[in-house]
Order: sequence, then C-alpha cells, then structure tokens
Amino acid sequence: MGALAIMCVRYNACMRLFIATELPQEMLDALAETQAELRACVSGRYVGADSFHVTLAFLGEVEAWRVNELADILDDACSGHAAFESCLGELGNFGRASKATLWQGFTDKKPFAELAQSVRRELAHAGFDFDDKGFLPHITLMRKLDLSSGVLPMPHVARGTIDTVSLFESDLSGDYPAYTALHRTFLA
Repeated sequence: MGALAIMCVRYNACMRLFIATELPQEMLDALAETQAELRACVSGRYVGADSFHVTLAFLGEVEAWRVNELADILDDACSGHAAFESCLGELGNFGRASKATLWQGFTDKKPFAELAQSVRRELAHAGFDFDDKGFLPHITLMRKLDLSSGVLPMPHVARGTIDTVSLFESDLSGDYPAYTALHRTFLA
C-alpha cells in the first residue's frame, strides 16, 4: 500500500474518484434491455443500471480537500467541447473467457477519445495521478462473466446526446459499488 493510501486509511481523508460521462435515458433503456437478454443466456455479476457511465479518467484515492480543485479542472477540460450525438455499438470483453468483463461500446469513438484526452491532459498538468492505460469508450454491463456458457445476443442500440461529464466518488463499502456525482459539467 502506498503512502497516500496509508494516510487515507489512517485519517479517513481520501475519496475514491473518477471522471466519467453520464448517459441519456435512451441509452440507459437500451443497455437495460441488453442486460435482460443476457440474463437468459449467460451468468455473471451484473452492473446496476444506475451505475452505467463511460469512464474518462480513473483517479483512485484522492485527498478529499482536492475535490473543488478537481471540479475546476473538469470545467476547464470540458470548456472547449460541445455536446455530441453518439450511438451504442458492439459488445466486447476484457479478461479471460472464464472471468470476463462484458461491455458495450459506441459506433463513433472519436468524440469520447477527444474528451478523455482533454480531461487527462488537464489532470496531468495539475499534477494529479490517474490510470493512464489506453482509452476505449465503453459501458460495463457485467463482471465475472463466463463466456463459455452461451452465445451472446445482439445488443440493443440507441442514439443519444452526451452532454454531461461528472466527477464521481466510488464507494465500495457495500455489496455493490455506489457512485455519487460530486460535480457536473455540462457540455455546450
């Protein structure tokens, strides 16, 4: 455990944070329909519909007093971006076939990638650490999925406007992760 993590545990002064786009209702409905069809053919741990989002940057444990600074960074990073139309796309997965994470992507990845690049650039400029692995815009539908247990259905698709980027706190203390928006930025 790193020094920051030890300080956070000792003083309860850190929050587990990430920055993500929120999704319009049309997409949330289509994702829930895809999950309903998945339940009939594969087993795994389903992500709650209230947790669907597209992560742009995962920060991990951050001192709570820096939330206002992060809100300003988020506003600056998003200031040059307009709201954009997007469409849900293909299903994909990360990990081994016996314990995969199943996700649904988008037909046009470029606007998400540009937004993530701006957010990550501003975070780096301000000295924030974040997970800098390659970016692939997606919504996680299931975890610990056994892909050998059946054929996946065709995903439901929907179009919608991506117009909100939020700073979220992730609380892992319950049976399922709980995400709370601490700050929202609306794309012009």
